[in-house]
Amino acid sequence: MSMNHRMRFEDLPPETRAAIEQAVRQFLIDTDFVRLDEASQERGLPLPDLWSQIVQDAGLPDSDPPAFSPFA
Repeated sequence: MSMNHRMRFEDLPPETRAAIEQAVRQFLIDTDFVRLDEASQERGLPLPDLWSQIVQDAGLPDSDPPAFSPFA
């Protein structure tokens, strides 16, 4: 597995997905953004990179954003 390989969000165990969703919600609360696409534009990061940063900062396994994201 290469260093920049990201798992599919949908392939992660349910408890990991729930922890990631909580980390993303907390990021939005802490930064006063409503959606991740707003945060990614403001920070000049592609959405998958911002997602990865949030997940890694929370100490969770890296993944691609979900195919359907309630946060986008």
